[in-house]
Amino acid sequence: MRTTDRTAGLQTRKAFVWQEETPPRLADLMAGGDRRRDFWRYWVRDTLRDFPKRLSHYGLRPLPARVASALGALHYGILGRYYPGISRRMRDNAARIAPERDPEAVMVANWRNKGRLMAEFSVLPRIAAGNGVTVTGAEHLRAARARGPVVMLALHLGNWELISPVMRGLNVPFATFYMPPESRFEHRTACRIRRNFGAELLPPGLTGVRPALKRLAEPDGVVIIFGDEGFDGRIMAPFFGRPVHLAGNLAIAVRLARHAGASILPVHVIREDSARFECRMLEAITLDHQAGANASLGPEVERLNAVIEPVIRAHLDQWFFLDHRF
Repeated sequence: MRTTDRTAGLQTRKAFVWQEETPPRLADLMAGGDRRRDFWRYWVRDTLRDFPKRLSHYGLRPLPARVASALGALHYGILGRYYPGISRRMRDNAARIAPERDPEAVMVANWRNKGRLMAEFSVLPRIAAGNGVTVTGAEHLRAARARGPVVMLALHLGNWELISPVMRGLNVPFATFYMPPESRFEHRTACRIRRNFGAELLPPGLTGVRPALKRLAEPDGVVIIFGDEGFDGRIMAPFFGRPVHLAGNLAIAVRLARHAGASILPVHVIREDSARFECRMLEAITLDHQAGANASLGPEVERLNAVIEPVIRAHLDQWFFLDHRF
């Protein structure tokens, strides 16, 4: 998703308020000018642009999960050949982040994982209902909730959408922040699937902060926020050797945890084979809540980065933001 912020530096990303676009009315078509252009863009151009996605989504739904996933891998494996610039950036990033690995192999595997991820949206309920996901570390979540509210720090690895059905299977109510895609069809489909798994969806930016704090005010409330982050095509986190900054979700996670007296529990989903996954919950991190809400965030943000960065390095071929800029 793009915002109106085009600031080059990571330190100065501004808070923003997201609102879903109001559908133009027939009166806008008749009004001419910008209002007519908005009408045609919303109802004609965007609808036609989303048609292949709609056709693919509903065409894959009847298929076995492994078949749908394999078709997605095949599609994106071919698609990557037609985007040499993106492929080159993926190779360059792989060489920078994990120089011990073959950047070409990482790039190819990353394209295929993206294709599997997109195709698996159509069959996600069947993956979750079958034996497609194993969970390790659930005891860490139970222990953390016994002590108080929890901010779960998720990562865009494997198929992270499976975190929601895992939480439902553990009978843990939760709210989660999400970043709406530009496609309205993808946005509505993702929201419907996530809500069907029991997620309370928190919009990005300032709008989602108040309901997140309300959830964390519960004695064992859980809020999920993603610690790795791509924003306007840039890699915000992990830092990968860059200076620590406070302009992303790692700082927001620390602020939420401090305000609520919550612990922070890292979680991620790794693709093991085709449409089989492992959801890993790590031991919760306890912040120094005596430091106060206004204490320096830098050391705690650096501490969180030190947890998530090695995980992403180890599974770079499954990391969604590999094609973003540094």
